[in-house]
Formats: sequence, structure tokens, C-alpha cells
Amino acid sequence: MRDPWKAFMPYPDADVGHAAIGPLSGLRLAVKDLFDVAGYPTAAGNATVLAASGIKTSTAPLVQTLLDAGACFVGKTNTDELAYSLIGGNIHFGMPINPRDPQLIPGGSSSGSAVAVAAGLADIGLGTDTSGSIRLPAAINGLIGWRPTYGSLDNRALRPLAPSFDVPGFMTKSLEPMATVMSAVGMPAANDRPSSILISEDIFATIDDTVADEMIASLRSAAMPIRRTDAIASFSLADLALAFITILQREAWESNKTLFERSPEAVASDIAARLLSGSRLDDDEVREARGIRKLFSAEIDRLLRENVVVVLPTLAMSPPTRDAEPESFTAFRSACIKLLCLSGLSGCPQLAFPIVNCAGNVSLSLLGARSADRMLMNVARRLRAELKSECGGEPAVHPSPWLATGR
Repeated sequence: MRDPWKAFMPYPDADVGHAAIGPLSGLRLAVKDLFDVAGYPTAAGNATVLAASGIKTSTAPLVQTLLDAGACFVGKTNTDELAYSLIGGNIHFGMPINPRDPQLIPGGSSSGSAVAVAAGLADIGLGTDTSGSIRLPAAINGLIGWRPTYGSLDNRALRPLAPSFDVPGFMTKSLEPMATVMSAVGMPAANDRPSSILISEDIFATIDDTVADEMIASLRSAAMPIRRTDAIASFSLADLALAFITILQREAWESNKTLFERSPEAVASDIAARLLSGSRLDDDEVREARGIRKLFSAEIDRLLRENVVVVLPTLAMSPPTRDAEPESFTAFRSACIKLLCLSGLSGCPQLAFPIVNCAGNVSLSLLGARSADRMLMNVARRLRAELKSECGGEPAVHPSPWLATGR
């Protein structure tokens, strides 16, 4: 396959069979190089891991489920090293090119799968989402991104980063194939409508006023049952982000300790720095962070009872360019984590999608109660249909889901 976007790993082709008939027949599947696929190695974006991998003799159960449903495997995709970033860069295998705006980062760590779908090289991008690595690249590349309810999908034969946050997830160009994927992987049907769409003032206060006003106006014009609240929890977004990062760093260190101690020079300096931060965390810090997660999760469960859906921006700020300074990448990651951590800490599903209005496209997210994944899909379908109708059709796609708002 010709791959000018550098979405795929440069592995020799191996025969990966799939069912001739099934709900995913005719759809091409790109698989992040964290999942085992028989006939291929699994590198996790690291040359040392690749060298030690060997050719796998069995396929991850989730990938096999998709193949059995008729999806056609087209390759394993590039990932940020050890899946430990939100940028898309990789010193070993390069940074995929964002087809929507080649000057911008593609987002990580499922960047390869996102780019494969955005470039039309695949219809389904299978990735993972720990701190936002489905939702963020989906937003940057103008895609639908689904982070499922934690624990709802089989994660065997998947290389871990932070097991209590890691979730396999998907990206598609439109809602219909995503709905088909949800059904194919066994998500229960949902006929319920949301009792209300909740707008949290503290969340929208973190982003540019123009972007926030645009998103809220879109929701109002779609005639959804909206109500507002000052905050969705008793904790600040900054406190939640700190708790999330603390747990993430500890678990990432535990997952990669053996690799790092044996071959510290084999890991990029920025990834190594985050791993070392996790190694130095005090047990009391981690215990406190886990306590915050437990309390926050309980608060969210109470909030989302009776089919309440929280709406939030997918991105907290404009994505940096590929050649930006490291400080820009750090600022972008830190800002986005404050929003992306909510699903990780709560275990709740989140669906990110470009929402069309008369001015352009912005990426919006829906956060729902555990196991309400397909209700989120129903809400997204209704939103997009009503807004498209109001604007008299689909407006032109802008280079960036953030720049579309005129920032």
C-alpha cells in the first residue's frame, strides 16, 4: 500500500484472514501497533521492543472479533513511543502527517490509526485511549473518536501503559460505521434519550470564549434539552488532572520499568523523563490520587443517573504545529489533560465528533454514564442531523477543527 502519510509501520505484508460476510464487510481495518496480530511483530513504537517481539502467532481477541465480523485488515499503524504521549511524534519511526492540515501535529498516541482513516487508507482505526489518545487525534484529524466504557472491551494481547486507564477504542470518518462497530463488538443497544444535556461552566471557562460560545450556540440551535451547572464535581479540573497524571505516571513506570532499567538509552528523552517521574512518586501521593479518583467517580455516577449527558470540548486549545518547540507540546498536553482526564478517572464513555454549524466544524464530546455508549451515539446522530438541516447542508471542511471557529 502506498502510504505518503506515514500512518503504517513498514512491516512486510502477512496474510490476515477475515470473514467473507459480516456486519463489517467491506470496511478496512487499521490496527495500532500495540495489539498483537498473527504474522506481525508488536513494537509499541520502540525499536528495542520491536527487536525483542518476534512474530506473533496469535491475534488479540478484540482484533479477531473485528475480523470475524468481516473487517479487512490493512496494516499495523504507527504509535507514539510506548503509547506515552498526545503529540504523535516518534524518534524511531517518525511522525505521521495530518491529512487535514499537514502543518499541525496528528495527535497521539493513536496517531497512525487516525491518519490512516483521515487519509482514506482505512475505514476503521483501532487504537487505545489512556489519557486521550483516541479522542484527541480524532479531533485534530476531523474524525469520530470513541473511548468506550472502561473494561467493556477485551484488552488481552494489548501492551499496557496504565492498566487502570487503558481502553481500546475506535476512529471513523462518520457516525454510521462507528455505530456498526459498536454493535459488532457487543455494546448493548440503547433506545433511551437523554433527560438533559449538561453544560458545565468550569469546563467551558477553560477554553477560548469564541470557541465556547460557538459550541453552546450549536447546542441551543439543535433544540436539545440543555441545563447548566457551575461544576460537575467538588474537585477543580486542575486537581483532577493532577490526580490523573499521578496515577498514570506510577502505572506507566510499573508497565515499563523492566524495559527502562535494561535499556534506558532506548527510550526518547521526553518519554524517559515521564517514566522517571513515575518512579519517584511517593506512595502517599499515589494513594491520595487514587482516593480522589474514587470520590470523583462516585460523584459522576450520581450526576449521570437518569440519562444525563455532559457536553464538553474535545480540545482545550489549538493544536501546535509539527515543528513547534517542546514547550508548546507540553502546554498543549497539560491544557488538554484537564478535559480528557474526566473519562479516564470516571471510567465513563466519551464520544468525540465534528459538530457542524453554519460557521464551520468544531470537535465536541459527549460524556455519559457507564455502558451508555450507544446512547451517546444516538445523541450525536441527532445533533449532527438537526444542525446540518438548520444550515441547509454540510458546510466546507476547514483545515483544523479549532481554526474553523475563527480563532
